Amino acid sequence: MPILNKNKDQYIQRFLLKWYEKNKRELPWRNIKPNNQANAYYVLVSEFMLQQTTVNTVIKRFNEFIKLWPSIDKLSRISENRILRFWSGLGYYNRAKNLLKTIKIISRDFKSKVPQHYDRLIELPGVGDYTAKAILGIAYNQPVLPLDANIKRIIARLYGMKTLLRLNKKKIEDIASQYQSLNKASDLIQSFMDYGSAICLPRNPKCDECLIEKFCEARKKNIQHLIPFKNLSLEKKKIKFTRAYIVVNNRNEILVNRRKSSGMLASMLEVPNDQWVNKKKLLERNAIYEKVGNKFKYKGTFTYSFSHFDLDIDIYKTVVKKKIFKDHKWMKTNQIHISGMPTVMKQIIKKSR
Repeated sequence: MPILNKNKDQYIQRFLLKWYEKNKRELPWRNIKPNNQANAYYVLVSEFMLQQTTVNTVIKRFNEFIKLWPSIDKLSRISENRILRFWSGLGYYNRAKNLLKTIKIISRDFKSKVPQHYDRLIELPGVGDYTAKAILGIAYNQPVLPLDANIKRIIARLYGMKTLLRLNKKKIEDIASQYQSLNKASDLIQSFMDYGSAICLPRNPKCDECLIEKFCEARKKNIQHLIPFKNLSLEKKKIKFTRAYIVVNNRNEILVNRRKSSGMLASMLEVPNDQWVNKKKLLERNAIYEKVGNKFKYKGTFTYSFSHFDLDIDIYKTVVKKKIFKDHKWMKTNQIHISGMPTVMKQIIKKSR
């Protein structure tokens, strides 16, 4: 069949765009302006939220976010603590900090207009190659193809890549350069993304429903379920260990403190806990434990999953008089849900009850 050998990329683009017209997802950041372009501010916010977070989780929070801060000007006026409180439940709190820094720069240096040039975007806090290209392509219809997990997976299967994606980075980038539409860049990018989430799934791809199956080298060799190739030894999650200490006073307040300004969950509120370590035998007691001593009661152990490791947490609890810790911060237990405390800490408190 000659169609398979002639301008493969052009045929694939045509089929994907046709599919996208009928099947595109209704996503709030695809709010189209009169000039048929997406709102660049919406795209910027959504890309920060979507890093390491699922689309379904982001949709609701995005709508809440835009309702509170519908424009760059409004968002640029808020404090870091305010955005961190909102971000609770989305994880990766540095994203929130970087988003706010970026918005303040755009407000100050670019007259509240998201830059339209790669070199300008890439200099903004938290904006890497993918995010810069996503903004340029989706919001400004520029001929680029940002490589997210869906797009990498489709390319890897189409071209039968049987090694780790990171070893095929240059090859994938070269192939992606062939899929850069001059007039429908925004639709093409989003067609790839939607196709990967609906048809070319990570597991159990729907090859029988696939419009571009005949172009797929992986399908021809029946190895589509193996691609992208995964090295299981590299993917095995690490486990870290800690002990958390729930200290409650007779006013139904809980003892909290703020984490260091750098590192994971930087500057976020937390309950006292031991430094996270890779081996349980390396745990060293928090100063709070030393002050209270054996009055703590063991409440159980649970595991909280971050994207790259699991945290194994032993929970201890005690009730004290407030004056013992008069120099520490106390929080009403009914305020915890609006405090901006990270989800892992909220879960520790919940498990201690």
